[in-house]
Amino acid sequence: MNRLLPATPSSDYLSKNNNAVSPVIGAILLILLTILLAGITASVVYGKDYSTSLKPAPMAVIEVESVVGGVPDRVRYEENFIVLTHRGGDSLQTDSTKILINGEGSSYTGAVTRGGVKRYGNLLAVYEDLEYEGKIPLYKKRNVDLSDGVWSAGEKLVLNGYDSINGTTASSVLVSINGMSNTSNNYGLKQNTIITIKVFDRESNKIIAEMKHKVTPAK
Repeated sequence: MNRLLPATPSSDYLSKNNNAVSPVIGAILLILLTILLAGITASVVYGKDYSTSLKPAPMAVIEVESVVGGVPDRVRYEENFIVLTHRGGDSLQTDSTKILINGEGSSYTGAVTRGGVKRYGNLLAVYEDLEYEGKIPLYKKRNVDLSDGVWSAGEKLVLNGYDSINGTTASSVLVSINGMSNTSNNYGLKQNTIITIKVFDRESNKIIAEMKHKVTPAK
């Protein structure tokens, strides 16, 4: 009995099919290359923060209760106060909550007790965290609610222009004036100007709240 053998594809048939498959393979390789380059770009841009950028930030309602202050010589730095209230939402961990204050103001460059110079202009005050450590003892007395390590709904946060430990690397309050960072890390806010306050979550590297408020002159 004669058995029928499978037909052998002609060279023309193979050529046509190879021509059809090649563009598909090329497209797949192009997609894979695009994904790879996107990953490399993200790694370069975000570095170690790339993984944390995928984490959700806590959701909380933060309001400005008051901003009172002024700049020397009329008002002392310790007379500058910002009071923020947690109105609701997630509790914020004190060790991973960061505050940025930006606006017109003043700070000393150099140590106050060693011939420091008062500077005026664009001020940036950064609270790296809300922990007691790295701030003067009065910060702890003003913020007893934070003793449990969280800033929860109904609790207030009181910030002061003299919260920093002056002239030491242990300070967790860092102040720059007109881009100069060699300050004593104290600050005054120019009266009757508008400042911006941002609350960040350091774990997710995302903003929790952003507020603007007028500086009421201290009496």
